[in-house]
Amino acid sequence: MSRAPGPRRGNGYHPPRTVSHPALLVGGSDTEFRRLIARLLLVEERLRHARVYLGRLAGLSGPQYSLLMAVVYLQGERGIAVQSLARDLRVTSAFIAAESRRLLERGLLAKRPNPHDSRSTLITVTLAGRRAIDHLVPEVRAVNDLFFGHLTRPAFAAAKRVLEQLTEGSRRAIAHIAAREAHAAMRAPARRARNGRARAG
Repeated sequence: MSRAPGPRRGNGYHPPRTVSHPALLVGGSDTEFRRLIARLLLVEERLRHARVYLGRLAGLSGPQYSLLMAVVYLQGERGIAVQSLARDLRVTSAFIAAESRRLLERGLLAKRPNPHDSRSTLITVTLAGRRAIDHLVPEVRAVNDLFFGHLTRPAFAAAKRVLEQLTEGSRRAIAHIAAREAHAAMRAPARRARNGRARAG
């Protein structure tokens, strides 16, 4: 099946559209969509840079800093279960276990059995962890105010809605990619065998 051509703009190469949803096209062109992707990648890079910087101030990696901040805001009165934390952050329990190990070793986090579920472990921020966060928050606030402070309340609400939609869309896209990669991996041995027979012949 042939791809729908993009709108013609003068001479030269006119690449096919990289998206087909009408809401993402402007005048039949995906140029603004491509600009949006570029902006998202730029913001992601800057956000990661800020996270690494803030983590480094506390002697942590970027992911460890994010995990510590997530626990302090989600732990409630009794702590947060590893599975619940993973679900809220949309990562695996294995990721939580790996990244929390250093925080536990430094005494910034503590864990204990869940009294309501013997299969679960609860994580809490310790007194040392709270002190580390209290020391760090002034700089966190300064960075966040510069990064997000230009947003109005309606823009903030709209951004949250858009990011929830993009989170779900990205989940479906990654599932599609994983399925294609798994299919390719299953076919690879047969392809290598055919190439080997061809060379032998």
